[in-house]
Amino acid sequence: MLIIAKKKNIGVFFSTILFLGLSLGFYSFALHPNMKNWIKEGIVVSQVNTQQKAVALTFDDGPDPNYTPLVLNALKKHGAHATFFLMGKRAQDYPELLKRMSLEGHEIGNHSFSHPDFNNKSKEFILEEIKKTSEIIEKTTGIEPGLFRPPGGYLSYDLVKLCKKENLIIAYWTYQQDSKDWQNGMSADRIADHIIKHIEPGQIIILHDGCPNGHQTAKATDMLLSKLKEKGYNFLTVSELIKLEEKE
Repeated sequence: MLIIAKKKNIGVFFSTILFLGLSLGFYSFALHPNMKNWIKEGIVVSQVNTQQKAVALTFDDGPDPNYTPLVLNALKKHGAHATFFLMGKRAQDYPELLKRMSLEGHEIGNHSFSHPDFNNKSKEFILEEIKKTSEIIEKTTGIEPGLFRPPGGYLSYDLVKLCKKENLIIAYWTYQQDSKDWQNGMSADRIADHIIKHIEPGQIIILHDGCPNGHQTAKATDMLLSKLKEKGYNFLTVSELIKLEEKE
């Protein structure tokens, strides 16, 4: 990612970099030399090859007591299912939200316990972040998660080995479907318009219910669901979407 900042915008520049590092990180996964092979092997998924008008909405960094219920309300209103990639420390604090997600037919994925930067971290540290979160999710919902979304888009050979050992598919998102909804000042209209403009069958769309701009994300979810349903789109969990490719 290349960012050019004028001198007067240095403060904003570094604030943005900090948030990126803590929340999404850089698209390092897109640059990994073995990414294509892992996708072919089904270890990593970022989009599904299907002609059916079906996509997967995914929400990161929650659960959040203020914004997650708004997102769940929007999904319920439209009869849509989604996949929530949860931080273990937040899931631990808000078990009632996990139970609601599960009861309403949503999929729950692992997004690490504390959303750390995995760069230069030991395999033991990474495995603990994964296992601790999976245990919290399974204890709360009775369902062991089958998907893992690494914080910051981190990907490495060691991470792949760990996820295979834990029977986890590494779930990313379709590059064109990152609306940057987490950015403060990003309106619901802009978020929804970006997603609708770039929509294609089989995409995995990334959104954030656990970031400060979550209220706009919830509003955008309602808007885009309404408009894309009119275009004939269905909204599945990531695991349901993956099965479409297996059948073709």
